[in-house]
Amino acid sequence: MTQRQARSRYGIYTIGDENFFPGILAAINSLRYYGYSGDIGVADLGFLPWMRDYLNAMPGVVVLAIEPINRLIRFTDVKSDDQPVMTGWAYKVFSILYYDLFDSWTFLDADYLPLCNLEAELFPLIEQGHFVSSEDGTNIWDERHEAAIGVRPGSYMNINAGFISLDMEVHAPIIHEWRNLMTRRKPFDLWYGDQGALNAVLDKYEVPKYTVDKVLWNQTWLNEVMAAEGACELIEATADVHVFYPPKRDRLKGWHGTGWHKLWHQIGIDHYRKSDRQEREKFYLESQGKSPKAVVDIFEYFLFMEN
Repeated sequence: MTQRQARSRYGIYTIGDENFFPGILAAINSLRYYGYSGDIGVADLGFLPWMRDYLNAMPGVVVLAIEPINRLIRFTDVKSDDQPVMTGWAYKVFSILYYDLFDSWTFLDADYLPLCNLEAELFPLIEQGHFVSSEDGTNIWDERHEAAIGVRPGSYMNINAGFISLDMEVHAPIIHEWRNLMTRRKPFDLWYGDQGALNAVLDKYEVPKYTVDKVLWNQTWLNEVMAAEGACELIEATADVHVFYPPKRDRLKGWHGTGWHKLWHQIGIDHYRKSDRQEREKFYLESQGKSPKAVVDIFEYFLFMEN
């Protein structure tokens, strides 16, 4: 596929491979269920052919090849044939800027399960010029980071937790500098992959970070706490299946998987260990209790939803 000439007003990006296919499929089905009708660009890091065909057959979904980007991009500060696109999750920003499909967009990690219509919830904030995401801990930049890119030393809120939303008319310079930083090998170890690099660029320019409620939109370190708490309720109302969270008196808006224990692992789907039954069963047991049962159940509901 080549780059498009005309961009849509708003769209959603995600990216993954064979191992993350269940998460991407559940997310697409969830988005459609909650009323999102716009385009979804899915960058292909290694789907099986049938997975690629399945996604391409879904209305409004386009699979984006990663190979053209790999051929074009090299590190800019060292002589190397290594591909920065595949280093430290950098493929996210490289894919977004190469295909350039949307004026405004939300990027979803492949292990993020949206539980609402993202356009309806986030686009009004994007229109106000906000850089929207969720709080995800703290970054401390020091003299090394200042020397590398010019960010002022200090402690800063870290954002991401599975998604970012923005308007390219407002924030394109940030996204382009984020991409450029991911082509530099020498300072790479200073960041926690792509997320650290993005936060460093935002902090360098003191861009305000608009954060949504980290409980309702899910900050990953709350997963097991909320699972043990047992407060989440699966509401199976007609035409409105959702997860209600009584402590907030509201429904969950999204869920981000914990570490390597993804929602699909918790229902026994594991493409990564498909050739080793013993390891697959062991990891399945390790994955139990990592997310509330209501969240696991609604993930399974969306994963196997008929299109």
